[in-house]
Amino acid sequence: MNDLDLVRTMRADAPIPSRQRLDGGRDRLLAAIDSPSAAPRSARPRRRRGVLLAGGLAAVAAGAAAVVAVQADGSPVSLHGAPAAESVKYADPLVERAAFGWLPGGLHANGYVADHQNEKFFQVVAEDGKAGGSVTLTAYDRGKEPALGYLPGGVPAKRVPAAAVNGHRAYWIFKPSPSGQSSFKLRWQYAEGAWADLEGDGLRGDAAALTRTAYRIAGSATFGGARPIAMPLHVDGVPAGLSPDRTVLNNGAHGEVGAIVGYYAGGPSSSLGISVTKSDGTVGADAPGKPGAPAAGRPRPNTKLRGYPAYQAKSFLLVYGVNGFDVQIDASGSVLAKVDKTGGVAGLFRRMTVFGPDPANWTTNPVN
Repeated sequence: MNDLDLVRTMRADAPIPSRQRLDGGRDRLLAAIDSPSAAPRSARPRRRRGVLLAGGLAAVAAGAAAVVAVQADGSPVSLHGAPAAESVKYADPLVERAAFGWLPGGLHANGYVADHQNEKFFQVVAEDGKAGGSVTLTAYDRGKEPALGYLPGGVPAKRVPAAAVNGHRAYWIFKPSPSGQSSFKLRWQYAEGAWADLEGDGLRGDAAALTRTAYRIAGSATFGGARPIAMPLHVDGVPAGLSPDRTVLNNGAHGEVGAIVGYYAGGPSSSLGISVTKSDGTVGADAPGKPGAPAAGRPRPNTKLRGYPAYQAKSFLLVYGVNGFDVQIDASGSVLAKVDKTGGVAGLFRRMTVFGPDPANWTTNPVN
């Protein structure tokens, strides 16, 4: 992670950083999402969720009924048996609102984020798993220009003059350096009231070559698409009246696979988070802390759910190794009260289908 990325992780409402993007992997899946903010915000407060798969689990009071899971080797795992839940239609949480056109050889899109907090945006990442290079395209919701953020050392970023992109005004936030700095960040207004950022990291070439690369990628990018993106899970029974929070899909970045769908009911403490992370076969060994205190890492199982080691509590559930994934659900506040009427977080788990790591089996309808 370069210095610019390190600064960006300090802002909870910023797009995820390029070297820790997509919250990929057990130790990274939600680190960027829940990073503390170092910049003032006038928008609604950040919602802290106890959904860290490692190194940040928010401890919750223990005690809930056992969950039933059914393993089908190599095929989706459906979990049934919860009380009936209200049938509610939610829009697809992850829709391709921006896409790459041309990319340097070896790079391909393998990660997506749809964020509905503060500065709302859609983000797509392309990585080269062998060489380590990556580019991130972020399309913000229409409205005023997003904040510039900060440069290394906490210095406020400034606009650096740049040539237009497809006839639209543009500027650098972080310009390729003549000394061979391999990172850059270009912003342009691709339509009236519509802004996009392109960030590169770990790419080869001098300043002139990186500038040409940046403009070729930016000039071929497209915006305004409506293609739903398939995800490796489906869950029924998400309560009515919620708004999307943050949806993440990591489809191979860093060799990892994971997904998050999140909803909230307003305010900082009424939320629902559902995530799956490709399992590496390990099971947590840390004891949960006292209520309100974080654990040191992934929690030690306190039960077995149909043969799967699991940690279970009233508002939090983590089940290890379900069809190649670790499954995590947490709820809080008024959302938890709604979830409790239909079997709690365990009830949501019973109504889940986990499709396994093969994208050919995934669904574009992950919720209800």
